[in-house]
Amino acid sequence: MATSSQTTSAKQRLATLRNQMKAAKLDAYVIAHVPSLRYLFGFSGSTAMAVVTGRKAYFFTNDLYELQVRKELVKIDGLEVIIDRDAWGAIAKKGLSKSWKTVGFDPTKHTVSGFKPMKKALGSAKLIESIGLVENITRVKSSSEIKSIGKAAQMTSTAYERLLGIMKAGMTERQVASFLATTTRQLGSEKDAFDIIVVSGARSAMPHGRASDAVIKNGDVVTVDFGCCVDGLYSDMTRTFCVGTPTKKVMDVFGVLYDAHVTALDAAIGGVGAAELDRAARSVIEKAGYGEYFRHSLGHGLGYEVHENPRVASGNKNETIPSGCVITIEPGIYIPGKFGMRIEDDVVVTEKGPHILTTAPRELVIV
Repeated sequence: MATSSQTTSAKQRLATLRNQMKAAKLDAYVIAHVPSLRYLFGFSGSTAMAVVTGRKAYFFTNDLYELQVRKELVKIDGLEVIIDRDAWGAIAKKGLSKSWKTVGFDPTKHTVSGFKPMKKALGSAKLIESIGLVENITRVKSSSEIKSIGKAAQMTSTAYERLLGIMKAGMTERQVASFLATTTRQLGSEKDAFDIIVVSGARSAMPHGRASDAVIKNGDVVTVDFGCCVDGLYSDMTRTFCVGTPTKKVMDVFGVLYDAHVTALDAAIGGVGAAELDRAARSVIEKAGYGEYFRHSLGHGLGYEVHENPRVASGNKNETIPSGCVITIEPGIYIPGKFGMRIEDDVVVTEKGPHILTTAPRELVIV
């Protein structure tokens, strides 16, 4: 059952969405994006759709979720739950769309097969592509949302610290991933944020390599990237460690990476440009001669999805990062055929600087 504070938040979020709809001259807005449905209505299921109008919000899901939707949805005026496996058929039968002349939808969140029945059910209404209306609202997090992300970040940090206590040569990458998945679930995570990344030795040069049956050997650099979920909100943390004594080259490269990471953290102040923040870390790595091996952007927004806006990227030159936004800062250096490494923290950007949610040691731990 939703709390009074959740109900208040839902009212505010819908009011903000309706203001955006009004500015875009929309009579109705279709939401088929599951994370957005959780953000607006509190629903944690995997199949649903909503249509928001100036005064009403119609929430559609099938009978498999009937009990769940009654329990989870916030209680707000104008919300009507319709249990029907054919949402657009129900809209047509009930004549709900008769007064809708302009209907917005996000084309990046709809399938072709989902578009066809929508267009048929809406008849003469004008369909208007309206990208990111809800996602724009979610960018700045509330104190309760930050608290949930913080809990998820703490679970992730604790699981990593426990891994260091049992880690040894001879384990496989898949065993490491299994340990992290089991431990985070025991700590209270709803689910893995994504397929856990565990890469070792030469495979650590793969930024998004999934855990394999590769055996971890003495001297291997190991990178783990994983996250937890609390109240539908995610954490995302990467750490690099070494099994046995690392080479001087590994130590030197990690020193560069660490400096880049700390430099970016120092620059994470509310209002900083996304490209400017990326440049803070990238310039350190380039100056050390490893620029070609930093192959991705510095980070991304974090919340009801693991990857949200803003993109903390060199190409995102027109966007600033507001205070209250939660982002990842994750520089990496990947040298093909040798090794790779990344450090990633979850950070609340504030006017006074970063509030770091991930607490596990970011230094190059030797186990």
